[in-house]
Amino acid sequence: MNVDYTLLVQIVLFIALWLVLKQLWFDPALRVIRERGARSEGSVKEARAIQAEAERLRAEHAAALDQAKGEAQSQMHEMLRHAESEQQRLIAEARDEAQRTLTEVRARIEEEVTKARAELRDSAGEIARIVAQRVLGRPA
Repeated sequence: MNVDYTLLVQIVLFIALWLVLKQLWFDPALRVIRERGARSEGSVKEARAIQAEAERLRAEHAAALDQAKGEAQSQMHEMLRHAESEQQRLIAEARDEAQRTLTEVRARIEEEVTKARAELRDSAGEIARIVAQRVLGRPA
């Protein structure tokens, strides 16, 4: 194989072309690729941070919701207990009132029965006289 000056010229031209392309094309292209990669990586990190924050907020929201449900159920049970005790109190009051009314009515009835018996006793003599007049046919 004969090595002549054309091979050396080709090697020099290749190296010169390589240096020119490196300066004008390869280095700027690699820099753009690195910048895009860095931006992409930063965006991915930011997205992961946002996702973690969203997950934390969701968990916080779920915990607050569970707590609110628990408090609502507690308040509802307390209201039911209060309503039941109020109902028992009202029933007891109604029962007492009914007992008082019943006692009053019994007393009035007893009084009226006693008065009616007294009136019957008072009028028994008169009735006996009227019956005797009619049976005997003469005034008594």
